[in-house]
Amino acid sequence: MRGRVFNLGKIGRAAGLLAVAAAIVATAVHFRHGAGGGFVSAHDSAAISRRPLADAMARCRAMGLAATGDASCEAAWAENRRRFFTYGASPIPVAPTASINRLATAGAK
Repeated sequence: MRGRVFNLGKIGRAAGLLAVAAAIVATAVHFRHGAGGGFVSAHDSAAISRRPLADAMARCRAMGLAATGDASCEAAWAENRRRFFTYGASPIPVAPTASINRLATAGAK
């Protein structure tokens, strides 16, 4: 008796393998494209994402321990903390409480 001409199990495995490979290629192409639809190089993406706060943070990071006494670095860190810990824009400015003031003055010493 002759074997089957088409082995459905092998064809199914091959089709599944091709589908997974196509999904991987499609994902790689999707993440490789920038917002404009063209390819984005590492140099272009670094130039696009530059912001003044990011530049200041990078400068302070490069300074190392010398940045602890730098007023501009302390201002950049304060702005970064404010942006990180703030949930949306506050419609009404809130004055700090007395306990926060005590902590701030104790930490400054």
